[in-house]
Amino acid sequence: MSDRRKHKTARPKRTVAARERLLAQLPDLRQVLRGSLVTRYRRCGRASCHCAAKGERGHGPAYYLMVTVAPGQTLQIYVPREHKTAVEGWVENFRLARERLEEISTLNRELLKQGELFGGD
Repeated sequence: MSDRRKHKTARPKRTVAARERLLAQLPDLRQVLRGSLVTRYRRCGRASCHCAAKGERGHGPAYYLMVTVAPGQTLQIYVPREHKTAVEGWVENFRLARERLEEISTLNRELLKQGELFGGD
């Protein structure tokens, strides 16, 4: 086999191996949430409440998952305190999955350009 032919077959193999490594790095896709976890403090409106004092943040914290589902349409879902850490992890899993999928797509485009995406046609 010529050096030129070896290089041509080695490159797709490296690309496929890189893709497999990225696939192994994907989080459990059952545990993903798109959105942002936000922390809110609210004032109740009673003048005699501690939250009315200057410099006081208010009642809270309360946690919400915020998700934009359409232009100008945002969902706000209450997250109980005991689920805050898990929701943070699931939001991070979504970010990581999206990042890895973009990288995998880039490798697949390279394989398509090389004529190797579908097994070397």
